[in-house]
Amino acid sequence: MSSEKIDSKLADAKDHMHTYTCAEAALQTLLQHWGIDNPELTWAMAGYLGAVMSGETTCGLLIGSTAAIGFKCGEGRQSTPDKNTTVRGNAIEAVGELFSSFKQEFGSTQCKTISKVDFSDGEQLATYLMEKKWVDTCDIFLEFILRKLNEMEKAGKIC
Repeated sequence: MSSEKIDSKLADAKDHMHTYTCAEAALQTLLQHWGIDNPELTWAMAGYLGAVMSGETTCGLLIGSTAAIGFKCGEGRQSTPDKNTTVRGNAIEAVGELFSSFKQEFGSTQCKTISKVDFSDGEQLATYLMEKKWVDTCDIFLEFILRKLNEMEKAGKIC
């Protein structure tokens, strides 16, 4: 994907993220990018907000991307991953590389640590939303993920 296409996808993904959750934004953007047109799949990340409203869990962008990679690898297959061990292994490697690269870049994969907000604290959450602090955190993480997955896809690492 060219830089212009990434920028276009990034703009769409940010629109999704600023309307829905990080996990939903990553999943929806990647499904669209990979031409996987199944609205039911977009529900897979409904509810994964603010790393489950605590920030104590993994960044939603990584969780949504993990689901998208799984859906991409499983596309058109009529059996479960355990029946396709090679493809499943490819998915595991792709997710592992994404997580490792993300952690190397940002120092953690934990939402609360990297976003610098405790989503269970109403005051912190209100400040985060009012001041649009996601521009300096989550938007940057989203761009990193899209660029990394594009690089991995070009290298044939995404199923």
